[in-house]
Amino acid sequence: MNPKHNWYYILLILILTIALTGMLGCKTESVDNKPDTTKISDVALTTAVDNDSKPTDPVKTVFSTNTPAIYCSFKLSDISPEAMIKVSWIYISGENPNLQNAIIDETYSIASGGSSSYYLAIYVDKPASGWYKGDYKVVLSVNNVDKATAPFKIE
Repeated sequence: MNPKHNWYYILLILILTIALTGMLGCKTESVDNKPDTTKISDVALTTAVDNDSKPTDPVKTVFSTNTPAIYCSFKLSDISPEAMIKVSWIYISGENPNLQNAIIDETYSIASGGSSSYYLAIYVDKPASGWYKGDYKVVLSVNNVDKATAPFKIE
């Protein structure tokens, strides 16, 4: 092998080594690792909300099998920058034992950061197969950390 080519290979290996060492030494921070200050409060389940995402129909924990949609309204405050809000609708148990603890819907939203607070409402439509009678819950998470749970029933 030509000595001139050896020098290029050595230089290439040296550059790659430095680059890899630099990449391994750098600490990157994902949304999941950021300190979380976001608070969730005033969680309410209802069948309708206003333009500010606050309930307009009575707040309840029991819905009928013909309910077209269920809204989960909640207040966000002390919001972390780029907080990822996840709302999971879960069928716990009841009429259909094959779906125990099944997620029937999940919604993700990036919350606006800052010190202000505001309401957010996420809804789930009646499934195509209809609501199964039984126990359900809505789990509200921020950056994959559960912050609130709201149980409800379909009768």
